[in-house]
Amino acid sequence: MDEQGLLTLYSLENVAPKGLKPSMKLIEVAKAYYSERAVGVNRMYAALGANHRIDSLLRCYNTDIEDSWIVIPDDGKQYQIDAMQKIIGKDAIDLTLVEVEKLYEIYTEQT
Repeated sequence: MDEQGLLTLYSLENVAPKGLKPSMKLIEVAKAYYSERAVGVNRMYAALGANHRIDSLLRCYNTDIEDSWIVIPDDGKQYQIDAMQKIIGKDAIDLTLVEVEKLYEIYTEQT
């Protein structure tokens, strides 16, 4: 395992009280070690052919991930998961990421 950092995984939830205007914020659900991967030519052209872009490719270790989560690695940028690929023979998942266009606020519970 070649960890380069620790990323945080968030779900996007409505935190507004019932009856009020929705307020979508990020709620932390997990952390995972990751390593950056090079985006290969095949993956890049497949994305272009499907009219997608790839902003980052990370390999995450020892975690279960849902494809609806938002990922924030050490660079502090927010990414949506575009595709996930389980790595056979290892406890790892490759995440193809696209940077979010609208940044979300991280929810901190008020005491």
